[in-house]
Amino acid sequence: MRPHVELIQQSDLCWHPAELHAGTGRVMQRNLSYDEEDGSCSTKLYFETAWDRPAGYHEADTEWFVLEGKVKMGEQIFGPGMYWRAPAGLKVPAMSVDEGAEVLIFREYGDWGFSVSETDKSDFIPEGGNTASEEPGKLTICDSTKMDWMDNIYEGDTQRFLQLKILYHDPSPEEQNDKGFITMLGWAPPGWTDDRLIHHPIFEEAYTLTGHMDYNFGRFTPGAYFFRPAKVKHGHFVTGEEMGASWIFRLDGALINWVTLNSEVIVKGDAVNYDPETQAPVMAGIPVRSKSTGPWDLDGQ
Repeated sequence: MRPHVELIQQSDLCWHPAELHAGTGRVMQRNLSYDEEDGSCSTKLYFETAWDRPAGYHEADTEWFVLEGKVKMGEQIFGPGMYWRAPAGLKVPAMSVDEGAEVLIFREYGDWGFSVSETDKSDFIPEGGNTASEEPGKLTICDSTKMDWMDNIYEGDTQRFLQLKILYHDPSPEEQNDKGFITMLGWAPPGWTDDRLIHHPIFEEAYTLTGHMDYNFGRFTPGAYFFRPAKVKHGHFVTGEEMGASWIFRLDGALINWVTLNSEVIVKGDAVNYDPETQAPVMAGIPVRSKSTGPWDLDGQ
């Protein structure tokens, strides 16, 4: 499984040659989070040169979200804010990407493997999608810049001011306990706050697109990222007064809030070989994080 990453700034991460098999061009990749067991990952890509790849099949469920520049898939042109998703084994059209483009790529249930297809494009199916069931998945394409913000359908009255754009929702059969994946954009308005401590029964990850927001693990700024496994508690949240904040979120099931009120953390012990008055506080078992996301809030404020 993927490790808990919270909170890390993508600019603190190292560049690696991108895992874009069968393509031509020079692309670099930052690994936001990575599952060493099956190759699932979330990555930030920068295209140092123009890049192209013939039509073919991914070995993982694969999603692209364009941050900057232009991407072409078949005859479809993708600019900033555009998104596509293809389940493993579905043939996708030939692709090309302009020099200087920046893209987020997410993989599930597989690594970077890609097989070039020799058939024509007659079997491309550019719509819909449900891969949690046994039905064959389809190619999902949408342009978030042309979508309207909708009310938060997941988190009730307390977070009613949050706004969403659903890019992909994979409703799963009842016997799978609604474990369908969800990819969406989220926006919190200026000055929005929620003072609860929350955790969920599903994983949650997000990459910050605009604005800033403070919470117990640090400050979200553009490029800040987390991958939070199920049942990790987080909060209190306060967005900036100027523009609020926005993210691209991914979940592996229905977003249910489990709330803890009146939370309290007490650490006691006897100092042996150090002066607790002069040594900074120490926390054990903290998740991966970066140096530029701000200090830990040890008091949970």
